[in-house]
Amino acid sequence: MSIPMLSALMTTYNSAPYVQATIESVLAQSFTDFELVIVDDGSSDETVDVIRSYQDPRIRLYCRAENKGVGYSLQEALQHVRSPYVIKVDSDDISHPERFAKQLLYLQQHPELSLVKCYFEYFADSAEVAASERFAARLRDAELINSINTEALIAEHLPRWLCIEHTTYCARTEAVRAAGYPDQRLCEDYALFYRMAKNGCRMGCLPEVLVQMRLSNNSVTAGLDAEKLRQWFSYLLTFKLPQLEQLCSKTRQLAIYGSGGLARLMFTLLSEAGFTVCCFIEQQAGGALSVGDTLVEVRALQDCLGEKIVIAAQPVRLAVLDQLITLGLKEWRDFLVIA
Repeated sequence: MSIPMLSALMTTYNSAPYVQATIESVLAQSFTDFELVIVDDGSSDETVDVIRSYQDPRIRLYCRAENKGVGYSLQEALQHVRSPYVIKVDSDDISHPERFAKQLLYLQQHPELSLVKCYFEYFADSAEVAASERFAARLRDAELINSINTEALIAEHLPRWLCIEHTTYCARTEAVRAAGYPDQRLCEDYALFYRMAKNGCRMGCLPEVLVQMRLSNNSVTAGLDAEKLRQWFSYLLTFKLPQLEQLCSKTRQLAIYGSGGLARLMFTLLSEAGFTVCCFIEQQAGGALSVGDTLVEVRALQDCLGEKIVIAAQPVRLAVLDQLITLGLKEWRDFLVIA
């Protein structure tokens, strides 16, 4: 059997309602020299039956009885890849018919790059989802992520926050393997890209909408309860710990910009990691807030410019970053964006 030029990576877990449409979009690609490597992560519905209904020899399915999570499954899928290039496909998303051809050609024409992302857009799979604030928030997220659309912008922003949508990347297999996916159920995408950047990989963007991302009540983000969010950000801290320790190496004391849910979660996680959080910061001072059994002051930004600051306010992170720079602070020396 000849070695294909491109391997599409997919993991599935109880994806029966959507995986057929996803596979159809893959098989409809204008570029045909690919394999579709699927690792099923212990589905208990008809997902495997749907996949096995296809007789296309390019589909290579590997099944596991035990559910071990997406990070573990993607790392397993990488072991089965035979191609020099990989492209990520989520099991409920739709790839444009020219996606594989265009992203592969882009990498071939830019040998200095290890990875290229593309633009994406969300679609709601029901009227209920379309009318939800969650869908409106995702549309805003997509616009922001798509705006990070040059090599320079990706290199600038990736150390701060996840500016590459997982299901939109195409990359050189050797670069992805060298970084590897962590054995994590959440944050596996940011960990991969963060590791690749640390390895010196350069990343670009093809500014065309080539992926449609489904948002449903079954989407992973729909089930992010407090414990899963804690797991996501706990793991995030493990690979951003060197930057945090460098920021406040002498005192291990810092302040958190923000006072919402993320800021309070970061207060708990940073405290557990041995840091002293002296206060929350907002534009104006406010009343003290309770985090567990601790009362935490909310101070005005102008009164905290001498503190080491962690920005944990996602909707305004870039505006606050620009404000701090305007006020004379230096990123990584005086402050950092945590997510």
